[in-house]
Amino acid sequence: MPTVTDRSPKSKITVTLSPDVVRQLDALLDLPGNRSRSLLVEEAIRRWLQEHAQKQIERQVEDYYLSLSKAERKENEAWSKTSARAAKYIWDK
Repeated sequence: MPTVTDRSPKSKITVTLSPDVVRQLDALLDLPGNRSRSLLVEEAIRRWLQEHAQKQIERQVEDYYLSLSKAERKENEAWSKTSARAAKYIWDK
């Protein structure tokens, strides 16, 4: 996922948060390295987006494997066993 540098133009948005969330966010400002609410919110959103993208990939992989026929699953299992044996052989050298 591309990242934004400090020199890149940023968009200003407005969000409305519950007071308890704001308190927790402000408490994080006391920790070293946290400079502003905006940076904390940006980092939180960036992490959420990365997790969301990762979950989407995992769902696609799961959907792929669930779509395999019985014969394809059997072939995949055989390749997995062969790969595991080859890796063990290489690692045990």
